[in-house]
Formats: sequence, C-alpha cells, structure tokens
Amino acid sequence: MQHFIRIDEEKCIHCGLCLRDCLVSCLEFDENRIPRYAAGRAEKCIACQHCLAICPTGAFSFDGLNPADSAPVTTVDSDALLGLIKSRRSVRQYQKADVPPEKLVKLQEMLAYPPTGINAPSLRFTIIATREKMDELRSITYECLERVPDDSPLAFLKEMAAKGRQAGKDIIYRGAPALVIVSVDETKTVEMCRPVDPVIALSYLELYAQSLGLGTVWDGFAVAMARHFPEVEAQFRIPEHCKLSFVMALGLPAVKYARTPQLETKNVTIIK
Repeated sequence: MQHFIRIDEEKCIHCGLCLRDCLVSCLEFDENRIPRYAAGRAEKCIACQHCLAICPTGAFSFDGLNPADSAPVTTVDSDALLGLIKSRRSVRQYQKADVPPEKLVKLQEMLAYPPTGINAPSLRFTIIATREKMDELRSITYECLERVPDDSPLAFLKEMAAKGRQAGKDIIYRGAPALVIVSVDETKTVEMCRPVDPVIALSYLELYAQSLGLGTVWDGFAVAMARHFPEVEAQFRIPEHCKLSFVMALGLPAVKYARTPQLETKNVTIIK
C-alpha cells in the first residue's frame, strides 16, 4: 500500500522530530524545511504513525488522518498498574451471563493497539461473543472428543473431559460465555514474529479485560482440539490466509480473589 503524508505548513515548526523518530528513515526536509517522503522511500513506510504521534503542534497528517482526532498520550499510576498485574488470575469459573456489549466494544478498540514486529498488520481476532454460540461450540467439541482413540495424544484430554462432565464441569472452555481467537495472516507476518505477536496481544488483552471486570484464561485445550478437528476450528471463523495461533476464554467471573499471591523475585538477574 502506498501511504501519503500531508503537512500543515502554518503549524509546522521545522523541529525535525518526525525525521529523527522515523524507524525506516522515510522522511526528509524539503528546501523549506517541511517534512516529505524522501525519494524512493515512501514504499518503505511501515505505517507506525510515529510521525503523527510525535509532532508537537499537530501539523503532521498521515494517510489523511486528522491529528486532532488522536487521543492525548496518557499515563497511569505505576503502583496501580503493578497491583493490576499482581492481581491477575486465570479464571476458570464464569457467570452464565454474556459479556456486556459495551465491554466487547472496548475490547475491540483495544485489540487494534498491541504491538507487532515491524508493525506488520498480521493479527486477526475472532470473538465468539454469546453463550448460545459457545454452547454450540461446546457440543461439537465434546462430540469430537468422544471419537478420540485410546492411542491418540488427546486420549488424556478425553479422560479428563469425561470425569469433568460427570462432575458438571467443562474443562475445555471452563464454562466461559465467550472466546477470543487470535490467528496470524500468513501473507503479512514476519517469520521471526509469527509465534510472538499473538502472545503479546493476548497478554495485553487479559490485563485490559481485568480492568473491565472480566476474567480470562489461556485455553490450550481449545487450541489442541481445533488443531486435531477441522469441525472445531471451523467454528472459530478464522479468516482466509490465516492460521490459528491461540485462544483465550473470557467472561464475567463467578469467583472473587481477596488478595494477591506472595511471590519472590529470585528469577531476575540485574547486571550493573
């Protein structure tokens, strides 16, 4: 895609911040010290929008975007953020209710922002958003699980699931009313970033979900079932050219934790 920039010359103060912050050195000054794409460099632009974000006067427009429509850069209290991180728990008990629509809208907005390697637009997200659809998925999943032979790598899961269902528990999806599926567009990803970018995105998601009062759990069992059974993966509605990466269950928690665990930081080495 060919990108374009527009500079409000009355607002531009010729500071050069946009030039210095351009990762791939796309920009240069013209004879009037107005930023422009350097010859032959426009196609190297990775659309990170650092130029739009760093301009102190809002003079820089990228691909027709109005700088005035950007939110101001904000920070949060560091102790509060650390408390949120310490308080995060994997939730395996969920309320029957669907995730409220307004919370889904906020999650959808947030999922545009997790970073990816060289800003490649490679991640795709599918959200199964209602308990009705989740129950359809559960039915298909457990029907497939019953067909697993005893010598299959999934035999242990078949046994666990059978015991769980006898106890009224859904060990695959943990009774969650929603599921977030992240896949990678094979035509847009960078090889070294393929396994990492989805994990970063879901890590962002689980913390933001917690701030919305939602619980999450990384669902490796769901991934295993989808990779073994096409009829399960078909329910994920993964877009064309995309490959399943991981799955996270989501919903209003039916459990409340009173305090954080007490962990020691013996796993950190600081080199001075």
